[in-house]
Amino acid sequence: MSHKNVFILPSRTGWAFAGLLLAMLLTAINYQNSLIYGLTFWLVSLGHGTIWLTFRNLSGLEMSAGKVEPCYAGESLQLPLNVSSAKHWSVAITVGYPGETEQDFTLSPGESLDVAIARQTRKRGRLPLRRIRIETEYPFGLFRAWSWVALDFDVVIYPKPEYTPVHLSVGDGDELEGSTLALIGQDDISGIREYGRGDSLNQISWKHTARSGSPKSFEREQEQGVMCQLDWGSLTGLEPEVRLSRLASWVDQAEALGWKYGLSIPGVEIPAGTGNEHRHRCLTALAVWGTE
Repeated sequence: MSHKNVFILPSRTGWAFAGLLLAMLLTAINYQNSLIYGLTFWLVSLGHGTIWLTFRNLSGLEMSAGKVEPCYAGESLQLPLNVSSAKHWSVAITVGYPGETEQDFTLSPGESLDVAIARQTRKRGRLPLRRIRIETEYPFGLFRAWSWVALDFDVVIYPKPEYTPVHLSVGDGDELEGSTLALIGQDDISGIREYGRGDSLNQISWKHTARSGSPKSFEREQEQGVMCQLDWGSLTGLEPEVRLSRLASWVDQAEALGWKYGLSIPGVEIPAGTGNEHRHRCLTALAVWGTE
């Protein structure tokens, strides 16, 4: 913040104060009263000094955007930002979007403060950038200084989920709902067991076999779960927004159940995976589909 982007004008109280000073000046001229002259000019000097006091509340402040957690369309989004002041005096300011929730707070000398601005989301996609208004009327409320700050919040609004059960189809028409399939791979070793018929040479623990004199094999953890591909084509006959909402619900269900899942939508093919990053990737693809 500097003199280049901070604006200041009298507030309603300031205009009323100016009217009072004008009335006092006319009274002093009419009655040639020195005491009224002195009081009027003293109040004028006080108001003039307030211009600088109000302006310096914003001048020199620094604001930066924090990391935003994505949300679903229709939910309230919290936009974190950091406000810091290297000044040697307290600062009282208001930050927020006009017409929405605003935050009032005071910064102590040299303090850095993290605040969150609430904003209601309405539709999926990337959050359109809007400038945040920061203003102050400190110390006497006679003047209002303000500025507009454009912070680069990288926010994705997920489609609003429409809950429907997930059906997994295998082969020609067979359906599995909530079933579990064994996924065979390079699993971690969980212990040692007696040799079993059919164990390969790679599974035999030669070290433990030599110690005990009887064949021993590695016990491996076998990962259990479902591997599926969430497909746009399985929702034929539905509107695109309905498809996106249902696919978003399926992504959340698959993640909650620990399944490995992929996503297929027009123009986007995401291979099967799991975890929060994979979920975010899938939901982001649904959120920005058709908007970029």
